[in-house]
Amino acid sequence: MKRITATFSALGLFTVFSVAQVCAAPLYVEKVDLPIKSTMSEINSNLHAAGYKIVLKLNILKLVKAQQKTLKIPDFDAVHFTDVRALVFCNPYDFSKLLNTYWPSAAACPLNLTVFGRGQNSYIVYGERTAYAGTSAANKKVTESVDQGVIKALQQIPMSRALHKIPDWVAPAA
Repeated sequence: MKRITATFSALGLFTVFSVAQVCAAPLYVEKVDLPIKSTMSEINSNLHAAGYKIVLKLNILKLVKAQQKTLKIPDFDAVHFTDVRALVFCNPYDFSKLLNTYWPSAAACPLNLTVFGRGQNSYIVYGERTAYAGTSAANKKVTESVDQGVIKALQQIPMSRALHKIPDWVAPAA
């Protein structure tokens, strides 16, 4: 029971953190023509090669499905994703730069992204951190550099491309 509570506490914290960031920043979305398991492996390798440390991995779809009866979420996953995973990661050097240019902006690190799997395709969603720059020109330069580093690492994934239009999936009529 403690393990389930701890898992949902971490999921809740991650969700609140993610929602706050999504509301504050534009989204970068990339489509990868690989199933989610292969995409996750590529993301881990590319982030590691770019100097990022993975702090937390969550299988969000599995965690919520396991508690579906208890949570009573109507129409859960009505658009039928095969998997939804989240990663929390940080580059210690970026964190230090954020801390030193405008310390409140260090809240932008750790970084996070969510990967949505649907069949043989994956969709990576990353909330850009430029919204954390504040009024500091120096800090804007650092947050733009953070975003460019993450996006560059993601673009190294084979069979990936940035999406300029998000797929318009609609839940089936009840």
